[in-house]
Amino acid sequence: MKKLFQILPLLLLFSWVSLSPLTSVYAEGENDDTEKQEIDISLTPTDTLFEVSNMKPGDWAPRTITVKNIGSKDFEYQMQLQNSGDEKLFNELLLEIKAGDEELYEDKLANFKSLPIRKLITGNEENLEVTIRFPEHLGNEFQALQSSFAFTFTAEGDESEPVQEEIIGQISSSGSPMSGGPGLPDGTTNLIYYILLCGSLVVGGIVMVITIYYRKMRFVQ
Repeated sequence: MKKLFQILPLLLLFSWVSLSPLTSVYAEGENDDTEKQEIDISLTPTDTLFEVSNMKPGDWAPRTITVKNIGSKDFEYQMQLQNSGDEKLFNELLLEIKAGDEELYEDKLANFKSLPIRKLITGNEENLEVTIRFPEHLGNEFQALQSSFAFTFTAEGDESEPVQEEIIGQISSSGSPMSGGPGLPDGTTNLIYYILLCGSLVVGGIVMVITIYYRKMRFVQ
């Protein structure tokens, strides 16, 4: 019995040392929850959605925006667009936005004002599939141009201040203007080079055969 009373304090000390890290972790978890903002939105990617150069008629650029509710309350959010560069190319580019199988927008980039209000529960996220298209009919006057714009996401909840996040895009059209229509696609250009190379080899082979033939004829004579 005496030994039991001697060991008991050691057991209590050991229990306290073992449990103290768990209680501190639990306390930290509680602090993390209390430190969360009521309304908070997160975007992935965080800064740049589009950074496309040398875009040609018929090209398109698909991207995905992941919208997350990292706040402690549910919110509603909107997506808006603002042009921050030259208007010539911006006014002609096409924009498509989808959420899964749901088509949210399909029209000119310049005509986009705002998405219908969307709801997102705390801790949840959704993907928006965003595609920019360069219309096939655009001619030389749209070469060597640049368009810059920004998508702004605004999250709002009941009796809470709105929170905004921004993601930018930049589209550049291909090279210097050329006479005629739009430049040939890379595949067509490669095919032409291949045909010219084969033609040169064939002509060279014919010339070589004729030269050898005449040399033999002279040798026989």
